[in-house]
Amino acid sequence: MEKVLIIADDLTGANANCALMKKIGLNAMSYLGYGDKKVHVPERVGVIACTTNSRAITPDMAKKLVKAKLKMFEHEDIGLYSKRIDSTLRGNMGSEIQAYQEFFGHRKKAFCVPAFPASGRMLVDDKLYVNGTLLLNTDAAKDPKMPVISNKATENLKAGYEGRITHIGLDNIEKGVNWLTEAIIDACKSADMIVFDSITDEHIRIVAEASSKSGVDFIAVDPGPFTSQLTSIMYKKMQVATKALAVVGSVTELTIRQLEKLKSAYISKVISVDAMKLMTGEGYARELRRCDKLAGDYLNEAELLIITTTPSDIKDRLNLKSIAENLGESVDEISLKISSALAEIAKEVIIHNNSLSGVFSSGGDITVALAESMQSQGIEIKDEVMPLAAYGRLIGGLRNDLKIVSKGGMVGSDDAMIQCIERILKLEEQQ
Repeated sequence: MEKVLIIADDLTGANANCALMKKIGLNAMSYLGYGDKKVHVPERVGVIACTTNSRAITPDMAKKLVKAKLKMFEHEDIGLYSKRIDSTLRGNMGSEIQAYQEFFGHRKKAFCVPAFPASGRMLVDDKLYVNGTLLLNTDAAKDPKMPVISNKATENLKAGYEGRITHIGLDNIEKGVNWLTEAIIDACKSADMIVFDSITDEHIRIVAEASSKSGVDFIAVDPGPFTSQLTSIMYKKMQVATKALAVVGSVTELTIRQLEKLKSAYISKVISVDAMKLMTGEGYARELRRCDKLAGDYLNEAELLIITTTPSDIKDRLNLKSIAENLGESVDEISLKISSALAEIAKEVIIHNNSLSGVFSSGGDITVALAESMQSQGIEIKDEVMPLAAYGRLIGGLRNDLKIVSKGGMVGSDDAMIQCIERILKLEEQQ
């Protein structure tokens, strides 16, 4: 399996990138060894992060240390090389990027995306903003060891760098992947490094998609999100499962809080199923077709797809008793229609997407309906995620051995769903 090699200039950065890789379901190793011996990485480890501790040393020494790290791992099957830089552009960035390109005989371009939206770092017109403040007005400009010299990323990257640097702005990025792909190919005719603007995670995703699509041989230069997006693309091409599906039918105040926490923890997309449309045969069929189409579109953009009938406010909860009386059916029959619909939508997503590592279900009725829809004989229970929440694998059926975590609607803290999805995305347990 191809691996990702990340070289950071401090241990904090290396560990932070490992944490980002965990979110997309990969085993990441923060390598602490020194010296020049070749390192043999376990097969199950997909990401290697190491540090040169070189932020405040001389540029020449920083360059030598980066080359030494590259030498240590050159026997590994590396599919993506990444130079982790500080999110406020401190350190020997230029000389360390130069080290990569010299090591590979200048065959690789450098694609730099300094933005880290989740940490308030945005690049606009080549200028870095930290929580809305220009870089030179932040503490990074006063760093006694390695202060930044400009608001512009390109100016800070020039120090110690001998190649040609160009910049691609938001106007090109917001025109989409195809347009940006051509812009990258054109820029590479004269530049050795490209610096990309970005304000949002979506901008970074577009840059990653276009970079991959361009066919250019490059190293990733960033604080973490760009490398994470590129890794997702790489493993998707290798058909390694790095995404999760959540099916939520419980309607409690706790479920609503858990769901809100879950949405913000991952790059997620939500399919809100209209339960009232499931009450008639014609409406049921139309709603399933609508949700199936959305699922296909959404999974290309998200690492977590949520299918749910749970409202965002408990006041909007359906009165199942009243609905049952109006339709001349029992509450159990109404509940079964909803559970069956969620399970049917989930089944279509699962069988048509190899990128799914597993499925999380909230509510016992949903879990039963999902297992039946998948034609499974049962669930092999392997572990307890928390009291009343179990991890296992589907037995037989349409996706034998698919990971599944089931949890009751009244179970766990506000972070319980996050814990369940994390268990699904772990790759350590392979059997």
